[in-house]
Formats: sequence, structure tokens, C-alpha cells
Amino acid sequence: MPSFAGSLPTLTPRTMGTGGITDPSNLACVRIARAAMDAGVWFHVADYGGGVYAVLKQAFAEDLAHMPPCIVKIDGITVQGFHDSVADCLRRTGLERIAIGQVCGYPLCEEKEALAEALAEMRTRGVIGSYIMDVIFPYSAAVREAVAAHIFDGYIFYLNVMERELSNAAYAQLVADGTPILAMRTFGGRDGANYLKNADHPRRAALEPLYRQSGCADRLEFCVRFPLSLPTVCTTIGSTGSPENLQAFLSVDTAPLDADVVAGIEALHGQWNAER
Repeated sequence: MPSFAGSLPTLTPRTMGTGGITDPSNLACVRIARAAMDAGVWFHVADYGGGVYAVLKQAFAEDLAHMPPCIVKIDGITVQGFHDSVADCLRRTGLERIAIGQVCGYPLCEEKEALAEALAEMRTRGVIGSYIMDVIFPYSAAVREAVAAHIFDGYIFYLNVMERELSNAAYAQLVADGTPILAMRTFGGRDGANYLKNADHPRRAALEPLYRQSGCADRLEFCVRFPLSLPTVCTTIGSTGSPENLQAFLSVDTAPLDADVVAGIEALHGQWNAER
């Protein structure tokens, strides 16, 4: 099986998620996309609700010279699904190339050799530059197998102050191997809820002493700096539908947190995952 490890390009520390710009009839969504383009950050693209591709096509068409490199969710369950999802993305967004393909559902694929050949062919043709594996917690065992076989350039999953959507053992293997990680949901929002919005969540309460110890100017800074403090994390991916929140996300300090604060957050992650 072809190996795709080792060719991940350098990403911007902050990546623009597209989960907050889903309505092509709302010009504010296009303006937010344009603002992120002007900032020069990468985009994380998934066609949430069927509208994201249309929003991006409008934004990209307005400034073709500044089309961002994109991480795009693509089908990894079947070879046909892979080809269809790539063609659909290129057609509906106006992109000519996908910088990084986020291969979704890979552990469910029953034709992995054929899929790997299709991935390799698409990269040889220059349509997709690199491949990362989309990860949810039940895929943890598959992650360990894929890492051992050096199949992917990196792994992408929810990793933020409120959650780590990967088993402790699989995460430890990624870190030990120095495997690139792309951290999704800068502010949380799955099992751990949203750190900024859910003030009464027990996980936020557990994090409170570490937030106070961090010296961060505000909670948004705490959220952004944590994943970027982890040595194998390449980028943190945050979504918003607010111009003000986008500006805050793009301008906040990205310096690593103190090591003891990071260790404290990771200890909580380990505890929460052990309790699953």
C-alpha cells in the first residue's frame, strides 16, 4: 500500500473553518470568507448543509489571486465516493487543486488497496497535495495501525481545551512518533461543549485554575494558544460566522502556554477519555 507520510506542507498556525459560513444568500458569509482570504490563512472546507461550497465559490471568484490553500473533507469509504467527492468539490468551489485531502471514513473502507492507489494517482496528477486521516474516537485503533504503516501525512481530530477525540494510547503514539496533528474546533463544541459559550459546563470548571494560571488576556486567547503549544500540532481550526470573532481569532497571541499549564490540560484530557 502506498505511503503518504512525510509530505505535509507548512500550514498557517490558525486555519479558517467554514462551519459558520453556510448560507450563500447571506453576503456576510462571503465577506467573512474574503476577510480570511485577505489574512492569508488556510481554509478547512466541508460542505456543511450544502451551502459552504457556494459561499466559497463567490468569495474565490472575487479575488482569484488570493485563493487560499484548502484542507477539504473527501470520501474515504469507497473509491467511487472518493472520485465523486473530489470532482464535486472542484466543480462547486472553483478550486483547481486541493492542498490537503481529509480522508473521511477510512476505517470503514473495504477496498483499502484500491483506494490507496486512487489517492496516489490523484496526487501524481497534482490534484491533491497531501492526505490526512479524519479521526473520531471509535477510530482510535485504526489510527494506531495507520501510524505504524505510515499511511497518512497527518491526522485531524477535535483537539482543544475541552476535548481530545482520540484514545490516550493512540494520542501517545502520535506524539511519540512526531506525527503531524491538525487540531479541530479551537473553542470546543462536541463532548466537551463550547468553552466560550458554556460557562456552567463541568469541564470548563475543571479548567478554571489552569486558565487563571495561564496569564492569558481572555478565554479566546487560552483556547487558541493551547493547541499551538503542543509540539506536533500544525494548526488549530476555528469556525465563526462573526466578523468580530474572526478578527479576534486571527489577531490573538499564539505563543505557547507554560509547560505546566499544558500538562494540566492534557492530564484532564487523559482523565476524561479514560472515563468514556
